[in-house]
Amino acid sequence: LAARTGGPGVARGPGGTRLQRRGGRHGAARRGAHWPRIGGMRWARPKSLSSLMLFGLALAAIPLAVAVLNAAVQMRQLANTSQELVLRGVEATRSSQVLLTSIASLERTARLYQVLGDAKLLDAYSQTDERLSATRQQLALQLAGTDANALLASVARLQAALRKGVLETPPGTPDYDGLLEQFERLNEVAGRVAEGGNRQLDNELTALRLQADAARQRLFLQSALLVPLTLVVVLLVTFWIGRPLRQIDRAISELGRGTFSHPIVVAGPLDLERLGRQLEWL
Repeated sequence: LAARTGGPGVARGPGGTRLQRRGGRHGAARRGAHWPRIGGMRWARPKSLSSLMLFGLALAAIPLAVAVLNAAVQMRQLANTSQELVLRGVEATRSSQVLLTSIASLERTARLYQVLGDAKLLDAYSQTDERLSATRQQLALQLAGTDANALLASVARLQAALRKGVLETPPGTPDYDGLLEQFERLNEVAGRVAEGGNRQLDNELTALRLQADAARQRLFLQSALLVPLTLVVVLLVTFWIGRPLRQIDRAISELGRGTFSHPIVVAGPLDLERLGRQLEWL
């Protein structure tokens, strides 16, 4: 075909007259190499249409992946916080119950000692008192705040006074009877410690609920921003893919009509530009 028409870039009109098409093969190659510029820098052109499509899919998937990853991280944080809150609440409730049970056991042992006067009851009292001290120290770690520390300090003072009085005061005396009345005060303070633990758990649950609401709002805003961003990416990818295809379609239509006045220029992936140069050669 090239020999019949006199070489690439040349066509014959009626009567065999040669018609030189504008641009020619080399002009089309120069113009077909154009690719979008940003800030004076030319983007690297994809080598094929398939690579351009893969790039477009990856570009559209990036914001989706970021949103999913962010949502997963926030949900993970909320799950960890709620799990820690449940564990602390269960431990604090159990410790408060052990505190009240230990005080009740101390009072029962002290009253039995008043009636029986058996020295073995003092050993049982000492063991229960040690368990009460360990529980009180554990509650000091579990409960935060100055109110809880003050109440636990009151429990410690009352516990020390009762321990000294029970171990040193003879049973059946008026002093011992007055000593037993202090257990009522110890039970009252221990009950306030348990109530303070419940209030702390309620406050932490409220804070967790507010945190979950804030995370839900952030995810909603991210989704609202993600929709237009994804649409913009889809439009850009559609333009990048559709532009060279429209140029090829127009070139084939002109060749079919026998119109050789316009050079065939295809700007896009390298394989489509090569196809445009071959059409220009024809």
